[in-house]
Amino acid sequence: MKIIKFLQYIKEELDTPENLVEMRLKELKNKIDKIFDYDVQVSDDQVLKPEELEKIDSDKLSLRDLGIELESSEISKYSKLHDSLTVKFSDDQNTYTLIIMIDLKEAINSNNDEEGDEEKDSDMKQPEDIKECYIKFKKYSLDKLSEIIGQITKTVKIDKIDEDFFIDLKIELDEKFGSDEDFEIETE
Repeated sequence: MKIIKFLQYIKEELDTPENLVEMRLKELKNKIDKIFDYDVQVSDDQVLKPEELEKIDSDKLSLRDLGIELESSEISKYSKLHDSLTVKFSDDQNTYTLIIMIDLKEAINSNNDEEGDEEKDSDMKQPEDIKECYIKFKKYSLDKLSEIIGQITKTVKIDKIDEDFFIDLKIELDEKFGSDEDFEIETE
């Protein structure tokens, strides 16, 4: 039998709901940071040139095409009910804030088996088991940063958050609350 000092026991990483949500938010943060990293790599040592990049995705709209740049992405764990990831990005006219909140209830094991503790331990949740999050997407003018132009709130699947999700969300917010410029895609 191994004896563990109390201080080591307290510092031991346990799979608490808070830790599971934090791990899921870190995964999501890394994914979002990669979305806004415009240096697409073919291999570890070869980076595509801009003209080659246009040839790859010429038929697909990207955040780069919209002129969107990432300003920051930060995880906050100060709320007792929701941990969150705040992503701030902007284009040449507006700045946007996306707040992704995961309720700690999402990480709590929902199985109410009465078969015993061994069954509950084998069904421990993993970060991938957290499927949904609540988002607030806000749009501000660069001229008046304290004034919100528009806001969308909804519950979404975490696995659906990708580059297309950001583009669709931006277009939805621009259509709902107006945009200074009309967005059109011209084809030949």
